[in-house]
Amino acid sequence: MKRMLTGLITGLCLLLGGCSWKDASDLSPVTAGAITRENGQYLLTAEVAIPSADSASPDSVIVSGKASGIPQAIDQTGAGLDAQLYWSHARVLLLDKTLLRDGIRDCIQSLTHSSEVRPAVRLCAVRNTDAASLLDSESTSGDPAGFALGDSISYAIRQSQTPDMPLYRMADRMETAGIDPVLPAVSLKGTQAVLSGSALFSGDVLYGWLDEQQTGILSILLADGDTAAIYDTDTRYQLSNIRTEIAAKTDKKPHITVIVQTDVACEMDVQAQQAARCLQEQSCMVISALQQAGCDALGFGRAWQREDADSWKQAGTDAWQTVPVTVHVTCHAVQSAEGGSR
Repeated sequence: MKRMLTGLITGLCLLLGGCSWKDASDLSPVTAGAITRENGQYLLTAEVAIPSADSASPDSVIVSGKASGIPQAIDQTGAGLDAQLYWSHARVLLLDKTLLRDGIRDCIQSLTHSSEVRPAVRLCAVRNTDAASLLDSESTSGDPAGFALGDSISYAIRQSQTPDMPLYRMADRMETAGIDPVLPAVSLKGTQAVLSGSALFSGDVLYGWLDEQQTGILSILLADGDTAAIYDTDTRYQLSNIRTEIAAKTDKKPHITVIVQTDVACEMDVQAQQAARCLQEQSCMVISALQQAGCDALGFGRAWQREDADSWKQAGTDAWQTVPVTVHVTCHAVQSAEGGSR
């Protein structure tokens, strides 16, 4: 009981950011994991932290397990270790291309039903490298690579640089008609794991990728973050208080309207108008990319279905890809902390 209680306290400290590594106990929580599929079996690789009393950063070891199902692979990952692995403390799970290319429904369902994995663990799609290799990469903070990546993803979400797609939201989008998942993408740059755009899905199958700039605009449209920045050539506009609304009209012909309202740090209304024009143009380009890829990340189909389920069924579930979309952006000028535009 004492060991379990200590592990719980350790996990809460790490998750909430209130404890440094040197404050943690001698337990070894899983801080990140990678999932690969090989010859019909799942290979789970775990980054296991070993807190050190002599350092603010922990040591870490990489362990793995293989089995035909996710629950069995989780059990095999900790087999032979003189410790209980706490998967519920994992901050991020990296999904390998071997999963993405064949569909991830079974994997997501197994993770959702597992009592070992938190529903709020964040998922990432790995591109241009193997998922497990990212856990062997370096971090500038000195923390284990997976733990540091979790910090980077949390920061990027707050800054509207990448979408927020925890396990529970991924599962919900896969099972809900009229909306598709989109995952942060991670790759290896030099010796470090870095965010690298986003992965677009239709249902549970990978259909394409967005680059970093496109992903930032998509994140604004998803309204997951607290703030954002957009760029018009060399001009940077700092956004905050982002609100979006998506509506469908079917009275004459189906039509989607996207409404974005946000504050922008600037001194004059003309600058706010320029920011609105920039965001409107870039939003239209990203929406066109989503329609071409067949990824309904913004839920156009769901909005249409709510407005008129009969016409949505009659048109077909892929009809949203050719429906006209109008984007309205309103930016309200507010002074920054420095008293002007940024």
